[in-house]
Amino acid sequence: MASRMASYKNQTSLFSHCVYFENSSRDEESGQVDKFVGLRFIDGKLSIHFPVGYKEPDKSDEKQIRLDILNLISVLSSFGIPEAELVRNDFRSKQQNVEFPVHAYLFIISDFLNHGYYQKKEQIYKRGTSGKINWSRTIKQLRPQIADESPVYLEFITQKNLHNENALLTLIHKYCVYESFQKLGFLFSSYNPQKSSLSFNKSLFCSVIKSKIASTFNEKELLLFKNMLDMINYLDNSSEKKDFIYGTNNFHHIWEQLVDSVYGEKDKEKFYPKVYWRLNGSSKAFEPDSEKRSSLRPDTIMITDRGKSNQKIFVLDSKYYRYGATKNPNHLPDSGSVVKQLAYAEYIDNPKNRSKLPDSVGENISDSSIYNAFIMPAENLAPQNIGYVSADYVFPQNSDVAEKPYHKIYGILLDVRTLMYRHIPHDKDMISQLANVIGNT
Repeated sequence: MASRMASYKNQTSLFSHCVYFENSSRDEESGQVDKFVGLRFIDGKLSIHFPVGYKEPDKSDEKQIRLDILNLISVLSSFGIPEAELVRNDFRSKQQNVEFPVHAYLFIISDFLNHGYYQKKEQIYKRGTSGKINWSRTIKQLRPQIADESPVYLEFITQKNLHNENALLTLIHKYCVYESFQKLGFLFSSYNPQKSSLSFNKSLFCSVIKSKIASTFNEKELLLFKNMLDMINYLDNSSEKKDFIYGTNNFHHIWEQLVDSVYGEKDKEKFYPKVYWRLNGSSKAFEPDSEKRSSLRPDTIMITDRGKSNQKIFVLDSKYYRYGATKNPNHLPDSGSVVKQLAYAEYIDNPKNRSKLPDSVGENISDSSIYNAFIMPAENLAPQNIGYVSADYVFPQNSDVAEKPYHKIYGILLDVRTLMYRHIPHDKDMISQLANVIGNT
């Protein structure tokens, strides 16, 4: 396994393993792009796939490329909710793959670089008649019997070294360190650690580690042991397969979360339209369950000057579309998305619904203070307004001025790389910048 895994590390540049939108595979007839985002090692070849719109760094800047890769892993780990479906298999692989525990690999590498191999000499003490006697502990802890006016100890506190057990744990740690560096060590350095003399043995490895966990109260050591177990379980489930995958075919869910974490309000569910059925013969309305009810909801509600007379509400729908990279109008949101976006804003604007909104917000709504926008990834350092889309039933094409601001749904390009590095919750500077690009149009 090591020879094939090492084949990619002999390359001179990290850049050669990175896949960006411009050089990613696509179906020439349909124009579809490979949707996978993350790390993939298939058939002896490593590839690192960045999302649509991610700007390529300087090919020779290994430090920046390494930071980009680590940040990509961080974003996938932080925002990889169930909807994002961090993959357990891959459409390019001929075999099933269990979920790759990237957190365990990265932790073991980082811990090793900071602390080296696990090495510890411990002694345990017990009551008994065999073993080396610790007289100090014996005198303090045990009461002797008196015989001929002299104290006589029938039991002693004896000590036993755990050298063999700790030496075995060190070898298991060496195995895990070597395995980690074989797969992801290139992200940190060119260092290649020594291979452990042990062969993989799940039952032995787990038994030793679990025994140590049961007698250890050091939190740092417990964290190391937990990550070692995660790696061992992965290797057993995958039978030490050479292929590994960490990423998603549904990055649009992560894109939505990134946008919402930076620009969104926490109580956005109060701005959702609600639906209900009133069935014949029933005196009460029936509301679908929460999952179905929430299917009609905006991704993000952004508010500036909340609760003030100059308050503005922005209904944002995050679209992980390719327009920012292709500039092809066919890669813009379709009519279904437009109609839904108008419905969201109309719900907020309707005076009958304002009592359902947070008090400070509902009291300061005017029909000129609600805005609509689609948010798409691109390489722009600053947000860019590319124009707007509307529907002829609210804003006919021959009209000069929209009756209400939200009748124009603006297309906004955001720099995906910046957002992945700077996803500060409710970032005031980024909110103000985006609001100006939309609200001052």
